[in-house]
Amino acid sequence: MLAYATCVLIWGTTWLAIKFALLGFPAVFGAGVRFVVASALLYATGSFVRGNARREAPPLHLVVVLAFTMFGVNYALTYLAETHLASGLVAVLFGTLPFFVFGFAHVLVGERATGRTIGGAALALAGVALISLAGAVHGDLAFVIAAIVAAASSGFANVYLKRFSHASPFATLPPAMLLAGICLMAYGALFERIDLHLALQPAPLAAVAYLAVFGSAIAFYLNHWLLQRIDSGIMGLSALMIPVIAVGVGAAFGGERLGPRDLVGALLVVAGTSIAMTRGARAVG
Repeated sequence: MLAYATCVLIWGTTWLAIKFALLGFPAVFGAGVRFVVASALLYATGSFVRGNARREAPPLHLVVVLAFTMFGVNYALTYLAETHLASGLVAVLFGTLPFFVFGFAHVLVGERATGRTIGGAALALAGVALISLAGAVHGDLAFVIAAIVAAASSGFANVYLKRFSHASPFATLPPAMLLAGICLMAYGALFERIDLHLALQPAPLAAVAYLAVFGSAIAFYLNHWLLQRIDSGIMGLSALMIPVIAVGVGAAFGGERLGPRDLVGALLVVAGTSIAMTRGARAVG
């Protein structure tokens, strides 16, 4: 499906964009700017869309839950972990997201993951680990936990959104992004050092613009659109393919090396996700 592939491709490129954004923006403040800009874009786009955005407006609690889990806790902890752990370790830890989705989906929306689905996801996660972990990998336990909590938060958010996916994305996403963005920027203004000279350099500005337009507004719109049509577990499997794209983009545009280890890992990810997404791999109960 083109929309699914587009989501994976976009989010696979955001890791390199974040690297450039961090050259000028502190982590949490930069994430906040990203979502404030993205919300403005979605508000503007929604104003030109004829339809039932007001009639399909979601309940207030959905906006608050998404702001807190999908855009707030998720990104704050991910960015925080990125500043203290190797990015490869963060990628592997965040690769646990599908398993959180399977658990939440079983409880909240009645989706039941089969052994084939879980086995395929585990094989793909092994591929992510092979790609991302090289040499001695270590990290402070607190930040390891932060990355895992971020994955759990994102997994819960996607399943919770699935329950209300009939609502218009233009009614659901902009207020949630705006609320989260304001809170993240406020935290950054209080606790991070902001250097306007660095932030206004072309590379960080371009990176934040890309993250806002493509990595947030477009990708999360497609994510919502897909959740209206496919199981949340299948959507969650995208988290296992994103590191493969990220490694390829880093090799092509970031001066990073792509070796045999990466290729073998990529094959495992492709094989695992193919098994997990095979027709009949999921049952609804």
